[in-house]
Order: sequence, then structure tokens, then C-alpha cells
Amino acid sequence: MAQSDAKNFAMETWTLYGVAMLVVALRYTARIRRFGIRNLKLDDYAMANGVVWYTILCVAFNQIKFGDGSNLMEPDEIAALTPEIRTSRIAGSKWVYVSEHSMILAIWSTKICVLVLYAGITEGLAQRKWVKYVSIYTALSFIGSELALFLVCRPIQQYWAVPAANPQCSNYQFFEIIQGSLSIPGDMAILAIGIPILVQVRLPIQQKAILLLIFGMGFFVIIAAILTKIYCLVPELISYVYMNWYFREASVAMYVTNLPAIWPLFREVFPNLNLSGSRAKATGNTSGATRPWAHSGSRARINSKDFDMKEFSRGRGAESQERINDSDSSEGGGEGPMEIQRDVTFTVQSESVDRSARGEGAARGERWETNNVTTVVSGVR
Repeated sequence: MAQSDAKNFAMETWTLYGVAMLVVALRYTARIRRFGIRNLKLDDYAMANGVVWYTILCVAFNQIKFGDGSNLMEPDEIAALTPEIRTSRIAGSKWVYVSEHSMILAIWSTKICVLVLYAGITEGLAQRKWVKYVSIYTALSFIGSELALFLVCRPIQQYWAVPAANPQCSNYQFFEIIQGSLSIPGDMAILAIGIPILVQVRLPIQQKAILLLIFGMGFFVIIAAILTKIYCLVPELISYVYMNWYFREASVAMYVTNLPAIWPLFREVFPNLNLSGSRAKATGNTSGATRPWAHSGSRARINSKDFDMKEFSRGRGAESQERINDSDSSEGGGEGPMEIQRDVTFTVQSESVDRSARGEGAARGERWETNNVTTVVSGVR
């Protein structure tokens, strides 16, 4: 392969890899600060597994680029084979096989992370069942992809035979069709679960823009996966360009998966990102004979409660299904990577009402005082 093309490829892949490792490092910094190193969650271990295979994927692609290629050859290239080129292409073919395995394991690791996040967000919501269904599909699609990689080329040594007796051992077309047919619908289903949640949750425009950016990156992952298959399957376009889109897909998947987990860390480092406004205070009208809390001689303050995103309310008529997350008072905080702050303002209004209107106590001329308490929910962070 041309050295200039290989150098450009190396620059792109290692740059994307470096950004991904920075995001991953921030993720684990945030998680360890929040939970402690001994209390990491399932998605943290899944991401660690994904990082290993993502690293192998980057190395494998660069080995292929800087070598003489794989056993995917034109007839004139087969005719020009020398022992040295054959040896180099055998090594390249093995790296191609490694890269396909690495891609599967890296991508499905990110899917596990997203589904674990969804499982927390949708706890107690109707969408939870869809998370279960998509999780089952994701597990089955992983098994199907691995079986396809092992079975479309037999014996397996033909994957690095130069030249290969079976075209499927060099162009991977059947495998790419099966893998794409299983993976891309799964990605679409994962996004389909998240979009209604994004629409329903009440957030400031700044935070909603961040979520829209993350979902936009999720759509890019799907587009990159489609382009990868195009460069693998369309005869006129078959080339090593597929590796560029393969690695872009894996890289953006790493970004999308880790960004929600580092949001609490960003909030600590950049307090201005807390755009929910100040904490609410409860104030009362000082007029009137008697008032609740009047004997205390002080203004009552209502502490704001933090809600995990998994516990935001689901409106059904007048029903309220909000659950208060007491993580503010517990060590280590809540589980969710993002929290919704509920600022509650109590407005107390006093109004004198003649008790005679109630039909009792008229003879004594007693007067009653009613208090109207209005709860105002404002501010989300």
C-alpha cells in the first residue's frame, strides 16, 4: 500500500484513538470519584473490555495498512506473488481476521454500556420492557455475528490462505451481510428507546442540546456502519476504505457511550453548567392573626431534591410517579450519570374567612384563617 495513504490512515486512527482514551479516562475518573474503585458497575467493566478490543482494532488496522495487504487480491496481484509478498499478505490476512473479532467485541461492549444506562433510566417506566427486549436481541445478535465469522469460511485456516480457495475467506461478504443485518437494526432499536425519553424529560435548552448532540453521534454510528458495508459489498467500491469507516464507527461509539458518564465530573469542574437556577426558598405573607410556622420566628427553607434521570416523572393524567432520590444525604451520591434537580417553592397565602359561613361558631364570632399552599416546580439540572 502507498506509504502516504498509510501515514494518513495512521494519523486519523491514532488521533481518534487518543480522543477516545481521554474520554474513557474522564469516565473512570468520574465513576471512581462517585462510587469508589471497589463499587464500579457492570457498564464500567464492559467498557474496560471494549477498550481492550478497541485498542487491538486500531493496531490491527495499522498493521494491515503498513503491510502488503491481505488475501483480498486481484488476478494480476495473484500472478505477481513472490514468497516475501505472500508471507506479508498471510500476516495481513491474520490481522484482518483479528480486526473483525475486535470490532464485534468492541461494538457490543459499547452496546452493553448503553443498555445498562437505559435500564437505570427506565426503572419503573413502561420503556423498561423494551430495554429487556433489545437486550435479548443484542445478546442473540452477538452470538449470530460470532457464529457467522466462524462458519462462513471453512476450514478456518482459509481466512489467511494466500490465495484463498473460497472467496468468502478473503472478501468476507456473507459475514458482512449477516453482521450488518444484525448490528444496524440493534443500533436503531437502542436509539428508538432513547428518543421518547429525550422528548419527555424536562430539561433546560442547554442540557437538551447536549443530549441531542449525543443522539446525533449515535446516528453517525449507524451511518458509518452502513458506509462500511457499502465499501465491503458494492463491487465497484470494494477497497480498504472500509477500514476508515470501521474505525470511525467504533470511535464515535466509544464517545457516545462515555459522554453521559462524565457529565457529573463536568458539573463539578465547571459549576456554570448547573443552569437550573438558585435553590428555592419558602416565604410567607406576614399579615394575618395566625400562620403556620409563625411561632418559629424564622423563614422556612425548602431543600431542593435531586432526581436521577432514571426517576423522572412519567405523566399519566394527574398521576405523579416521581420518586425522591435521597442521594444528597447518602455517601457516594446516586447511581445515574445525570440528575434532575427539582426546586420547589411554597407560596403561603393567608385569607380570613368568617367561620359563620361554615355554619358553626357563629355565636362566638370566631374567625378562621385558611392557607393556600402552592407548589411551583422549577429548574432542572
